[in-house]
Amino acid sequence: MSKYKSISIDLLRQLLDYDPATGSMTWKPRNVTSFVNEVAWKTWNTRYSGKSAFTALSGGYKNGAVFGSMYRACRIAWALHYGVWPVGEIDHINGNKSDDRIANLRSVSHGENMRNIGSPKDNVSGAMGVIFDKARGKWMAFIRLNKKQKNLGRFDDFESAKQARKAGEVKYGFHENHGRKAA
Repeated sequence: MSKYKSISIDLLRQLLDYDPATGSMTWKPRNVTSFVNEVAWKTWNTRYSGKSAFTALSGGYKNGAVFGSMYRACRIAWALHYGVWPVGEIDHINGNKSDDRIANLRSVSHGENMRNIGSPKDNVSGAMGVIFDKARGKWMAFIRLNKKQKNLGRFDDFESAKQARKAGEVKYGFHENHGRKAA
């Protein structure tokens, strides 16, 4: 879990309901013994019980706090559904960072997560990993592996460069959604 504070999954299950089909979470009613007095207990249950949890957005991800510690909703969803904390990062398969349906989540390494990113908004060629090399008058295809750029070749036409890039993605195990249009 590295940078994430640990909370027991059993405790999470006492506090939250998670719907894996929709990705939504709601706060469960809490027992009076969880509070310093009955007024605090009634206030909390009136305000939060049965209401949506983890709805604050930061960088596109849903977030929320449990006993003062912040968590991403996707990590809580994973823990509630599988009964274990994710080992690595959580990848949102479809690229929508706030879509926490269990079918859209996978626990992956950072490298694997980087193999399922959308096309940058400033992409000018229209294809990820394809640029026009003005000096040579050719289209160049490249791919990044372990923070290093690997040249996949130079081509007379855009389509050939795009095909070379797609072949590189398959060869190096990129997710099929990699390079999708940014949302």
